[in-house]
Amino acid sequence: MTAALFRPATGSRSALLEALVVVGGVVAMAAASRVAFDVGPVPITLQTYVLFVLAGLFGGRLGLAIVLAWLACAAFGLPVLSGGSGGWRAVIGHTAGFLAGMAVAAWVCGRGAIRVKGWAPLAALFLAGHVMVLMVGWAGLASFMSPGPAFESGILPLLPGAALKSLAAALTVRALTR
Repeated sequence: MTAALFRPATGSRSALLEALVVVGGVVAMAAASRVAFDVGPVPITLQTYVLFVLAGLFGGRLGLAIVLAWLACAAFGLPVLSGGSGGWRAVIGHTAGFLAGMAVAAWVCGRGAIRVKGWAPLAALFLAGHVMVLMVGWAGLASFMSPGPAFESGILPLLPGAALKSLAAALTVRALTR
């Protein structure tokens, strides 16, 4: 069995269902943003765990739609980012690369989740998604500080959590799609 649980139908009923999935996904991402541990310039949150669960369940198109809607809410000032932050400055600040990386990872991992079988390949896919988020995040963070310190303070502390969240997301998606 592949990971993606949601298979869109056609018509207005499908559009309503997809809209509800996006709204629910935005709420889940906002809730995950509230769990934040400051470890440097970038906090450890549950955002990527929820991101990969949503992408694994609903695929790349809806996963990307959820992330873009969540970022739009943040840009318009809703407190949906870590620490309850929101507003345009929060979206384009030092974590902008991580936020952009989440959009890319939602698309790529959501598309890939449809094809993989088993929790181990799914965990590897989500780990690759974390690498995408962290690499784009590092590039963004390096525009605010030197690349070396950006990596040491903004990427290294996130690596153990990325591995754990990748595994947990894969196991969660597997459990929900059985």
